[in-house]
Amino acid sequence: MTSERRWWNTAGAWLAIGTGPAALVLGAGLADRHDGPVPVGALLAGGVAMTVLLLVQGRLGLRPPDGEGRPLAAVLEAYLPRGDRLLVGTLMALAMAGWLGFNAALGGSALASLLGAPTWVGVAALGLPLLALAAGGLHRWNAIALVTTAAALALIVVIATHGDGSTAGAPPLAAGAGAPSAFLTDVAVFVGYVAVFALRAPDFTAGLRGRGDLWACAAILVLPTLVAAAAGTTIALRSDSADLVGHLRTSDLGTALVVVAVAAPCLTAFHSGGLALRSVVPARRDSARLGGAAHPTGGHRHRLSHRLAPLPHWAATAVIGVAGLALATTGFENALLPWLTMLAAVLPPLVVPLGWEARARRRQRRPPRAVHALMWLPAAALGVALTIAGVPGAPLAGLAAAVIGTAGMHGFHRIRSRR
Repeated sequence: MTSERRWWNTAGAWLAIGTGPAALVLGAGLADRHDGPVPVGALLAGGVAMTVLLLVQGRLGLRPPDGEGRPLAAVLEAYLPRGDRLLVGTLMALAMAGWLGFNAALGGSALASLLGAPTWVGVAALGLPLLALAAGGLHRWNAIALVTTAAALALIVVIATHGDGSTAGAPPLAAGAGAPSAFLTDVAVFVGYVAVFALRAPDFTAGLRGRGDLWACAAILVLPTLVAAAAGTTIALRSDSADLVGHLRTSDLGTALVVVAVAAPCLTAFHSGGLALRSVVPARRDSARLGGAAHPTGGHRHRLSHRLAPLPHWAATAVIGVAGLALATTGFENALLPWLTMLAAVLPPLVVPLGWEARARRRQRRPPRAVHALMWLPAAALGVALTIAGVPGAPLAGLAAAVIGTAGMHGFHRIRSRR
């Protein structure tokens, strides 16, 4: 079990997500899609949805009796069969490659703008040194995270004050919730924004003392995200585009802040993506030479021991890095909203049965029961299918299906146990 921690021991990771440049681009994308201010009701509902996901999954890491007191890998090992864990690891690796692609594309585009070079040059100049740091096993990221967070906060100020003044008085938010279809789509985007971090939440809540610490961590992420998204709407309102780098093209300071602000998210994506990939790739056989007994003719006999060695950290990180940086050269920073909508469809349905089963286990004081794939995988497939079909709020339908599937499976187990 992880040793006891308080919320301020892990606040940096939560704040980094809440103040990241992606939140600015998210707000800009919403305003661009609405062709004007974003309805405040949609913003608040998105905040509620993010909070619920973070609380449900994050509680798994809390110390008993409130949670399991373990990080995500241990939680999945207790609740998921090996085949399902491999599937989740694959989805996480793909998701982290996508997040790397977005952040590297955004920072690379900003760096290319400063250098007056093609975008791919900026992506390479930014991404390759960060890849070398991540592959080398850089574990002390606190200083980088602090610098990144400071740059992101400064960037929000620059965004709020940058412009020609022609629309300086235009409010970033509008009253109401908007049309039902647009409302559901907006909420789904916020769900997608925290989808990967929410699934990984036990890694950042493992050992926290209680629910008060969890609420504090969730607030540190959600509130800055909403503020940054509201600030980001000014990008679209002033430039008729969600292009953050394009909006800052007359501000070298703002453009440089974008480059700095994506450093920690890129390193996190390298590291987490590498860990996810290592959990998926089969271990390779590694031969080790062991000492043996003395040979009658002199010397020693040696025997070979064959053991299973996981994929090296540097190799897994390099694979994720190559995939993410290649994606960054395609202009992936302009596809954030569709990407977040797809993430919202794929990952959050798993949170439902994990949280449900953990709560049932605590109340009934029994060992963990395996979470069956039928509880979440069909729901994720439904969300993806509806998203591809263009149904508004499709990921939320997938979440609802996960609730129904999980409730049905638990009801089946309850009826069968009474026979």
